[in-house]
Amino acid sequence: MNIVYHCFGGAHSSVVVACIHLGLLPQDRKPSAEELMAVPLFDRRTARDHGEIQLLGRDSRGSQVAVMGRRNAGPILRRVLADVCRIYGIEPSATRFVDTSGRINNLMRVGGFLSRTLGVVTLGRPMVVAGTLRAYEGLRELALAVRDGREK
Repeated sequence: MNIVYHCFGGAHSSVVVACIHLGLLPQDRKPSAEELMAVPLFDRRTARDHGEIQLLGRDSRGSQVAVMGRRNAGPILRRVLADVCRIYGIEPSATRFVDTSGRINNLMRVGGFLSRTLGVVTLGRPMVVAGTLRAYEGLRELALAVRDGREK
């Protein structure tokens, strides 16, 4: 199984959920801001990276876990990728595309916009970190549900 977590920019919620899934972030508690900033790609991807699937690792079950920023293409993403799989003879059920954007809050939205879009990292990053810590429980629940096969 391959799992691709995706969100608007691919720099916050998808990265956090993937890192929880892989055990790079705590599964039993909220991380510190320093732990959050230490994970690969958090608040580091840019518009140039949108549409690129970035592999973060393999989980304990051998599934490859990746992240992707997809801007507003979420609704068409599944159809396009399912068609690519069909055309190339890849079983569509072998890859799961999980939208993480339903678990974010306004602090994450505004902080991410300031940091990644406008480049005002000194203002945006603290906001997105605070928002992510506030949303962490929901992000954790999603990661564990996907990892354990409970989320469809």
